[in-house]
Amino acid sequence: MEEIVKKRETPELPDGIRIKYGNWEFHTGEDTEIKDLSEKGATGIVEKVRNGLCSSLYLTPDEDGEMEEGFFQLESAGGGGLIFLQISREEERAAWACFDPDYLDSEEAAPIEPSDGQSVIPMKCTMRDRELAARCVEWYLHTGEPYPGMDWLKMTW
Repeated sequence: MEEIVKKRETPELPDGIRIKYGNWEFHTGEDTEIKDLSEKGATGIVEKVRNGLCSSLYLTPDEDGEMEEGFFQLESAGGGGLIFLQISREEERAAWACFDPDYLDSEEAAPIEPSDGQSVIPMKCTMRDRELAARCVEWYLHTGEPYPGMDWLKMTW
């Protein structure tokens, strides 16, 4: 089932980083683990997303990088292109994704090469706003939650 979760007032960003593991190209098998998940490191991650220098990002509150506690995934066509954002929580049987209202009824695949080399990203789950994507990453780093200042497409199974 899909539903649109409307944006709401955004409270002040909390102190501290909740995320314990990050990786730039999670599925490639290369050692691309993010070593610095301090406040300073988090600022660097957010700036890479803001500046279009991030094509793939995986974040999770699990220090071993496992998906049991949920995860955040970003895939991008690079530069000013399309961006896919998703937060998944298996235990809740739910995922939140960014979305393009013009493609909500479309089955078209987005022209984004995912880091795993095989996933198909739906065009309806894309956006182009790098600044908003950066805010979503920053919020997730601090809270482990979807950014309240954006509309999300919530999918449950």
